[in-house]
Amino acid sequence: MEAKVSFENFLFGDGNEIAIDDIDFFIDRLIKLPRIRPHQLEKAVRLSIEFSTLVDFGRKLLEKSNECPVLIYQLYKRGIFQFGDIRQFLSNDNTFLLCYYFRKEIGDFENFIKSKDKPDDFDESTIEFLENANDIDQLIEYGYHPSSIEYCLKYDVIDDIYYFDNLYKKAKRSPFEWSYNPEYLDLLSFSGFFGSIKCFKHLLMKGFEINDNVLSMVVCSGCLDLYNLCQGPQFSSNDFVFKASEFCHLSLLVFMVENGADIYAINFNVEFLYLMRLLFMYLL
Repeated sequence: MEAKVSFENFLFGDGNEIAIDDIDFFIDRLIKLPRIRPHQLEKAVRLSIEFSTLVDFGRKLLEKSNECPVLIYQLYKRGIFQFGDIRQFLSNDNTFLLCYYFRKEIGDFENFIKSKDKPDDFDESTIEFLENANDIDQLIEYGYHPSSIEYCLKYDVIDDIYYFDNLYKKAKRSPFEWSYNPEYLDLLSFSGFFGSIKCFKHLLMKGFEINDNVLSMVVCSGCLDLYNLCQGPQFSSNDFVFKASEFCHLSLLVFMVENGADIYAINFNVEFLYLMRLLFMYLL
């Protein structure tokens, strides 16, 4: 347990020492990093490279390739994996999206992809989007096309926001976004999820209002500046405390506790239990 708490602190907190004694636990947590920290994909790549010499690391990571295909692709680009290593997994179930990352390496991709089962959450519009996209390389690289408002909000590109006339539409889902992929959110909630402070403030000045959904996305981001900007009694909700633990934001959880949040009034999850150990270590 202590080793797992140590790794949790190393991966999601401020720890700087790590001892790997459970490769399966390590990989399960590693592939979660870019999904709950969209801007820390490179950290997940760096750690994967650092520990790639561990016995069975590569095989076990590839076995979970459908859970974080962008990580597999980035490691392939850096020479950690060869396409031959990956090819054998492309015929497995739940690898429909992973195949798109390697569409140039797969022979006769159009016929190959027709044989794959589509994910349950892929509606007709998503399939049509994939079939007609001419810029998949940029989508793979960034999650969203650089000319989209979703890209501007994710990467806090405030200068380009002024070119968009309709700020009251919903943010669209991208099948290549590697985070938990908040879909069909209002733009303020969307920018809150990615911790994009400049865009968030701009949307507030445009008349957007902070509601529970916005607050929930701000907690997911773990951004203390946005949290303080939205600060108020509404953050006392147990749902927000649970969300902070689900997304492994120790510093935000500490801040909540120091400001009166009741951490014992919520349903426990795995992340909460690990964070409680770190929190008690911090408070001691």
